[in-house]
Amino acid sequence: MQRNEDGGIVISCDFCGTDWDEVKPMIEGHRGSVLCLECLKLARPKLAPSDTAFECRLCIQEKPAGTMSWSGTAIGGAPAARVCKPCVEQATRAFTKEGLEV
Repeated sequence: MQRNEDGGIVISCDFCGTDWDEVKPMIEGHRGSVLCLECLKLARPKLAPSDTAFECRLCIQEKPAGTMSWSGTAIGGAPAARVCKPCVEQATRAFTKEGLEV
């Protein structure tokens, strides 16, 4: 998620709203979507079949109901972002490759 603030762009996690401060590890998906390491740690053990069809925030693909996924918290009145299992797995590999504990 990106927003303009004080004449600059602030990047924050689409799933919890935490701002990226160049210290907190984050991974970028399509169209500027961002997932922080802390949300990834929450997502991995809580993947569950979705009740409805959804668009994965990271890969921007439409996923049918029943797809294994995780949903973050609603931010600023927007619906909660949802991430599919393949994107969670890919983010896990990327963070692990960087030497981060997931």
